[in-house]
Amino acid sequence: MAVETYSWRSQLGAGPVEYSQTVRTAQFGDGYEQVAENGINSTAIQVPMKHTGTETEVNAVRDFLLAHTVKAFIITPPGEEKGMYRVVADSVRKNQISSKFAELTFTIKRAYGVYA
Repeated sequence: MAVETYSWRSQLGAGPVEYSQTVRTAQFGDGYEQVAENGINSTAIQVPMKHTGTETEVNAVRDFLLAHTVKAFIITPPGEEKGMYRVVADSVRKNQISSKFAELTFTIKRAYGVYA
């Protein structure tokens, strides 16, 4: 099955990118502490994003996002590298700006794997 690509334009200003690292530590009685990364993908990246557009366009983006909470897709988030990401569950929010325009906010999290 082919990996889908997020094809809408990315917009800045949704919030700061979060980086969290998982490490393993072992502390010894003499105060020495040994620290190592927890695997080859030890840094998790979460990117808050937003999309503003017409009601029709925002609904298409929303449908795409809701279908990708467990299935990864390809995207190049603002300021980050192109890669595979998933939508963080329960992060999709729609705000109606006017009768014809809406804003969608959501958070994506880096998914590790292989894509073509």
